[in-house]
Amino acid sequence: MRRAASLLILTLTLTACGQRSPDARLADADAQDRARQEKVAKDMVAQTEDQVRVRMLEQRVAALEAQVAAMQGDRKLLDAQLVEQRLNQIEAGRVSAADAPAPAPSATATLSATRGQAKMPAPAATPSTRKPLVLDLR
Repeated sequence: MRRAASLLILTLTLTACGQRSPDARLADADAQDRARQEKVAKDMVAQTEDQVRVRMLEQRVAALEAQVAAMQGDRKLLDAQLVEQRLNQIEAGRVSAADAPAPAPSATATLSATRGQAKMPAPAATPSTRKPLVLDLR
């Protein structure tokens, strides 16, 4: 009996320690409520940002469609813009190639192999700035 009483007291003590106070439960409930509200707010902000992105993209698409329609009406303008874009791409390739270091000569090249090659003129240096392309569309 004495042993049963001590076990009962020990059990009651452990359960009393395991229970939380009402203040702790309220604090946990408040923390959970705040976390839920923050999640809802973050979701609303993300949704709003997505809506803004979609509107901006729709406006950009509408502007590009208008630009394409204008170019299709004037075939010469379209051709001139395509030529200018291609020229810019070619010059960008030359500039990036000019910026790259020159390849080192091969150590295995023999004197007789180099004599047989025809001498080619060195390419002219491309200026870093060029005159803008002007096309006469008359």
